[in-house]
Amino acid sequence: MFTKQYFRMLPGNFSEISTWLIFAFGLYYFFKNKNFKDENIINFKALIFALSINVIQLITMVYFQPRIATLPASAANPGVFHAWLDFTVVELIIVMIFLIVRQNIYSDKALIKFFKVFIMTFIIYMVAVLLPQLIGTLTKVIDPLLNVIGKLFEQRWQGRNFYVHGSYVTSLRRINGFAPEAGYLASQIGIVFIPVILACIKNEYDFFGKYWHKVRMYWILLILSIIVLFFAKTSTGFYIIGITALMLLFCISKKDRHIVYIFAGVAVGILLVGYIFVSPIRDLIDQYLFHKTGTSNRIGGTKGLLYTFLHYPITGVGNSMTNYFLLKYVPWSTRFNSEYFAVYSASGYPILSNFMGWFAQFGLIIMAPITVYIVKKVKDARLILSKSNDILDDSTQKLYRTVMNSFVFFLIMYLCLSPLIFTWNENYYVIMFFVYVVTISRLKSKLGLK
Repeated sequence: MFTKQYFRMLPGNFSEISTWLIFAFGLYYFFKNKNFKDENIINFKALIFALSINVIQLITMVYFQPRIATLPASAANPGVFHAWLDFTVVELIIVMIFLIVRQNIYSDKALIKFFKVFIMTFIIYMVAVLLPQLIGTLTKVIDPLLNVIGKLFEQRWQGRNFYVHGSYVTSLRRINGFAPEAGYLASQIGIVFIPVILACIKNEYDFFGKYWHKVRMYWILLILSIIVLFFAKTSTGFYIIGITALMLLFCISKKDRHIVYIFAGVAVGILLVGYIFVSPIRDLIDQYLFHKTGTSNRIGGTKGLLYTFLHYPITGVGNSMTNYFLLKYVPWSTRFNSEYFAVYSASGYPILSNFMGWFAQFGLIIMAPITVYIVKKVKDARLILSKSNDILDDSTQKLYRTVMNSFVFFLIMYLCLSPLIFTWNENYYVIMFFVYVVTISRLKSKLGLK
């Protein structure tokens, strides 16, 4: 969650203090844990794949650099070395996180311990950061406190006026956590935390063990998460609320679904009354849902990335090298807005869709194997779910089902949000993905599955 860039001179996630903590943790295990050095924990095929795509990306960047060099110096043009370095750093961090996760999630007990810390972290984050920011959207009473928190921990975009009054929440009256914008916080909550909460509700499982047959705490966390997403005042947050509601219907039993229908009906009724009679609520819903501005840039940018991919489907155009092609392929009909003329035309057209950005930058040569790998893991998770019923005690079965369901919800949320924009390779996304992957591999071996 600590994504503030304290060391801006360093590339990629190495500018964040959380990356250095992970790196230090990895070094500690390397030098202190004998098994870490002796075990063959690096897959040779994965290593060859990582090295191969690194070389392919470098060649691709060198090939397209002459075209990109024709752009004005003010436009976003990282250059081959910096673009390749950023890509290499992402690879190194992914490998480092995988090794650390694999060394720590080695048993059921370790898995439960991880999720205990995970839940406690979210509770602390909710109480210490998100709820005070919620108060800050309604009143200026605690603005000095919010500004101090923002100055210390808030990631900020350079050249943007989101923080002019001291922090994002005191400037815009929107919740952002430690993220640079509200939409990035919404993605974090939706992808990282909500899947685990929904899985616990679905399986009536509590990682703390004492009340595993009661999931009131997870219902409370889910309700608070939805409230935070609403007051983040971002279309991404409303989108996540809708996805969460649909997944929740899948999570609960048919006999209990009437409860969700009642709550949903009450919530919709309150919003409808508020929209009609309370002008701040009406303005909020109009601004971020019904009359959302800036969508033309997102639509145009997505089309531009699609056209870029269709022109260079095999290799893509290289990491961070899309600006030239976006300025070339984005339809002119989507450019007639203030944000394009004030920002994008001067400093470069950013990637506004992660999904199309992946294919436009990396091409099928990278995305196809990754897609096949993820599909295989989903099949493994379904196999574990189907086979675990026969051979496990009730508590352990609930644990495995909860983690496997959480993995599926994680992928659904990630995929549903991928047409939008968030920092897809943040450390917390990578950590959660490999917690699931390592657990799936361990359970396959434990259960004797092929």
